[in-house]
Amino acid sequence: MAYELYQMLEVLPQASADEIKRAYFRLVRKYSPEKEPEKFKQIRGAYNTLCDPKQRQNYDSLQQYGDQIPDLINLAEEKMHQEEWSSAIPLLQRVLMLAPAADGARNLLGLCYIHLENWDFAVKVYRALTKTNPEVPIYWSNFGHVYKQQAESLHDEDASHNAQLYQNARECFQRAIKLESFNCEHYLEIARTYLEERNYSEAIAWAERAINADGKADVSNFDALFFICRVHLYSGESHKIEKTAQRIASLLPDSEEAQQYAANRFAGMGLEIARVGAKFADVGLLTAAVQLLEIARNFAPSNSDIRETCERVEEMLAPLNEYEILKQDVLIIEGFQKLAAFCLADYFSLHDSDQERKSYLDEIIAEIFAATTTSILDSVRRIKSHYPATYGLNPDLFNRIEQGV
Repeated sequence: MAYELYQMLEVLPQASADEIKRAYFRLVRKYSPEKEPEKFKQIRGAYNTLCDPKQRQNYDSLQQYGDQIPDLINLAEEKMHQEEWSSAIPLLQRVLMLAPAADGARNLLGLCYIHLENWDFAVKVYRALTKTNPEVPIYWSNFGHVYKQQAESLHDEDASHNAQLYQNARECFQRAIKLESFNCEHYLEIARTYLEERNYSEAIAWAERAINADGKADVSNFDALFFICRVHLYSGESHKIEKTAQRIASLLPDSEEAQQYAANRFAGMGLEIARVGAKFADVGLLTAAVQLLEIARNFAPSNSDIRETCERVEEMLAPLNEYEILKQDVLIIEGFQKLAAFCLADYFSLHDSDQERKSYLDEIIAEIFAATTTSILDSVRRIKSHYPATYGLNPDLFNRIEQGV
């Protein structure tokens, strides 16, 4: 029934706020909650909607345009689900033309602008939403994401501007915290802004606040604890990860599913670090990756994928660790030390081009064969006996050099 709430209060849709108020008090005297509780409840509900200007405007829009508004919102949400953000925007704008007070649609519009990195429009949307709805935490949280993601998109192009954006983001998340202090995600978002600024102590401090937000330690704290592990990695304190892993283990339910969840989280982090370590042939990163994968293997010892991945990263790490010793070995001539570095670059695909690779190898071979036969043979045999992982990077090459002397 169209405009049913007005009919329930026995007023016209054009009634003023005072007319609606007088009608309400007249009806509640007639239908008291003691004698007709159901009727009283209906009258009270109608009045609660119509006495609030924004709710009344939304209600009037829905009555005037029937199913058009929810249909447009559903279509927009479908476009957003398909990540067709630009296609969702005109649909939501149409909703707001029909129902200017439809804040839910305005929030969806803001999310579209965030995904499209249209920061000016996103700020405009959430500034309006938080001004008219200062009591809604999700609007403050989304406003914080606007500033945070804008700062991340700039890639330190303007350090002072980035710092201000992160500060703006934190102020928004703090407003959300005031409205729902139990929600750990708001604290964790602040921690993430500090991590982006490499302020590791503040990042961990806010992550710890996230853990204590609801007053209890349980599985809801996993994200914050895994975040702390990540901070330890970035700060170069990977030795502290084991202690955090023990905290995670103490909170895990006694089930195979929970153990597998923790294993997958640590394995995923380990793989992420291993890829970066392999890209730059970085001993520290690969060592940290092995540590993370070992923790994953402890949580799920029967998981063959994790075990094989751990073994693979250990294989990558072995020649790097050997090289740190080999390059200081006075019993190996400098040409072979360069050859070991060349083989490592080959293994980690670090050469810029095939031409560069060939040119560098030719120079190294020429330097090696300029040395005495004895020093060449001694160097090859020492690498073979004392540095097997390095020798295993390209045994054919080492053998050809030995046989070519």
